[in-house]
Amino acid sequence: MTGQTQTQTQTRRKTDDFKTVFAVAVAFALVFSLFVHLPKASAGEAKTALDISKGSITIENNKVTAKTSSGAAAAYNPHGYILSGTSTSNTVTIKGGEHHITLQSLKISTGYNGSSPISIENPNTKVTITLSGTDNQLTSGNPKKAAISVPEGTTLVLDTIDSSNQGALHTIGYGGTAAAIGGNESVTAGTIVVNHGKINATFARSGNKGAAIGGGQSGAGGTIIINDGIVSAESYSGSASAIGGGYSAGGYGGKATTVTINGGTVTTKIPNTAAYDSIGYGSVASAHRSAVENATSVIINGGHLFNKNDSNNLTSLLYKRQPVDGSGTTLFSTGIKVESLPSNGTLVRLDYNGSELTTTTVNGGYVYLFLPVGTQAVTATAIETGVAYYGTATTTASTASHPNSTGTVATTIKTAPSIAIVNDAADDTVLNDGKTSTLEVANLASIVNSGDYPLEYGTDYTVQWYKGSTPVAGNADDNTRLTVTPDKGDSYRARLVATNDGIAKGTSSYSGSQTALGAVDSGVPAVGVGTVLSVDTEATFTKQPDPTAGAITYTVKLTADDAAHTPIEGATVRFYQDGSKYPYTRVTGKGADAGVITFTFSALLPGEHAIKIAFDTAKINGVLYNESVYTKEFTVTKPKPPVGFTTVAAKTDTTNGKIYGVDETQEYIKWIPTIGNNQQIYPVVGNVIENVGPSLYSIRYKASYDGDVYQLASDYRYLVWVQTAQWTVTPVATDSVVWGTGPIDVVAGGSAEFYVAPIDGYEIKERDIQIKYADFSYDSSTNILRLSRITSDIRISIQATPIHEIE
Repeated sequence: MTGQTQTQTQTRRKTDDFKTVFAVAVAFALVFSLFVHLPKASAGEAKTALDISKGSITIENNKVTAKTSSGAAAAYNPHGYILSGTSTSNTVTIKGGEHHITLQSLKISTGYNGSSPISIENPNTKVTITLSGTDNQLTSGNPKKAAISVPEGTTLVLDTIDSSNQGALHTIGYGGTAAAIGGNESVTAGTIVVNHGKINATFARSGNKGAAIGGGQSGAGGTIIINDGIVSAESYSGSASAIGGGYSAGGYGGKATTVTINGGTVTTKIPNTAAYDSIGYGSVASAHRSAVENATSVIINGGHLFNKNDSNNLTSLLYKRQPVDGSGTTLFSTGIKVESLPSNGTLVRLDYNGSELTTTTVNGGYVYLFLPVGTQAVTATAIETGVAYYGTATTTASTASHPNSTGTVATTIKTAPSIAIVNDAADDTVLNDGKTSTLEVANLASIVNSGDYPLEYGTDYTVQWYKGSTPVAGNADDNTRLTVTPDKGDSYRARLVATNDGIAKGTSSYSGSQTALGAVDSGVPAVGVGTVLSVDTEATFTKQPDPTAGAITYTVKLTADDAAHTPIEGATVRFYQDGSKYPYTRVTGKGADAGVITFTFSALLPGEHAIKIAFDTAKINGVLYNESVYTKEFTVTKPKPPVGFTTVAAKTDTTNGKIYGVDETQEYIKWIPTIGNNQQIYPVVGNVIENVGPSLYSIRYKASYDGDVYQLASDYRYLVWVQTAQWTVTPVATDSVVWGTGPIDVVAGGSAEFYVAPIDGYEIKERDIQIKYADFSYDSSTNILRLSRITSDIRISIQATPIHEIE
């Protein structure tokens, strides 16, 4: 099966004996044909096309009342009819005999007092509806009428022309007392069979009392058989089952509900608090519940069943009991998670328990099956990619959660290899410098994938060995083993790698490492090459607004104590701070950085400190090198608060201000509290910083390091205010006064005098003068206006008082 655009679901029972299957199938077909006339849904039959928009359609034995798309009256056709068109008033009625109709883009919706869009009437009437296309929709606007009325004694079979490209039918009930497909109000459903097709049964309003598929209010579910297809049935916050019986204030009058699911994908929804079945019976009176349960049979022989509530959480199929299969075995819901397929709607084929099911994933990559208690192998194949996932499902009798049990099908390797050491002496399980040992994967018999499915060495995976991080080949005669003669510190590990043709993909996690210890003591001391640790230091500091700790970075180079000072690559060097027993370890570089490590000692608070950098005696690249050590003691101090600064003020909108009293160890930062240090740092020239505007500035020390004393960056701020140097007072001419003085520049907080006299007929009173940002007085005898404590630029405008107003 290749890339299919329509979801399809099919279930078939497998067996190894083809002859037995064939013989049984033939015998079953012969017997079954005695009782049931098999539906004829062939696309090749010559059916008559009827148009619902031209009028209502009535189909009877040897008679039809309907019109074709041209408006002509249709003649009876024993092969059946193709129904299409759209109507809000016309309906379809089928009564008596057996009939085959195809729905092809048929859309019928009825009003509040209308009939069912499709009604099957009279006992023993059987209708096979074949679905063509995906836009068939039947909507009942009458709360007492089903979208497809299938009363007791009648039969509806739903099928499709092509099971690989299934037709669809959307039925919408009003949400009242009738089903969407099945019984009208107070009517038990007849027989409803789904062979193929995408069937969606729901309601336009909440509170339905009829089942989505099954009985109306007070009606039992009748006989419902789902052989295949994709069926969605939702009880929309109502009180009926999704598939089965409706709500009843009493019981169902002794009528039975029998639901058999042989395959397909079935999704149901019922309210969160439902005390009744998803598939089975609806809400009934407690006094009748026992009798209704006894008259309700739900048999699950296969299929994918996704039973959820209004919150889209999984819920039970049956209320406080479990379904059975055709042999009476109790079943429990089991969720199968398809690893790495979280997308809903992914088409997969499952093989399990001798059955095959093609369906789509839901709920983040799950398929939900009903299985007997036990453990069985499950395989899922993604149809589009062909990738197969293997796993096991262990179904228990626990009903504490939904689903009752879970399993996973996967491709990834779950088990990491476990490494054992084999030496000549059976009790010697240690790697030693210079001693030949064999490492082997000790858990080959228990390797499984993430679905706990057993994997086989050589078929599904092989072993990859590593020395450090470098892959190395295992033994030529047995790749699960690796024979080594290690140096001290050599480390080995392994992981499992999927083969190209097996059922696993990717790699496992690494095994634990096995590291070689020193040589077994022979009593003869080893002679090694001397080493030298050369160290350069560089002061660094934090850039926080108020740093309380510093850091020193060391660049270390480890060389052999020979004439060429040969760098030693891949050596482990340890860094100790203030006597700590737990050093930091780093490995010397290679190539351009041969023998070099850069390391920072941080969190250096004010006080005395001691560091140690050490290389321990070790064999590196087959050469034994002797130890070397570097130690250092130093002091971390805080600077004293900065003092003694003077300023030259700046004029408004200029940068001609200056700050005196600085030195090269200090920084000057324009002070904006919410931004802190992320501002311009002005350069120091001699003992002055120039070109600053009026503002507040922060002065602090830089970090410094002179070899034995490390001074932190200042955690004080000395704030310096560079004031505005001058304000300008500007007289403004008016018709009533004469100014004898022009604009005057004054220092901040200073004073100024102006000559201002009234013209003839006017006199200047104090009330005529209103000045902000300064104190003032006016002498009318001398016409002098005096300003003091000037704090801003000022423009002065005076409107003198006419003398006649004074009189």
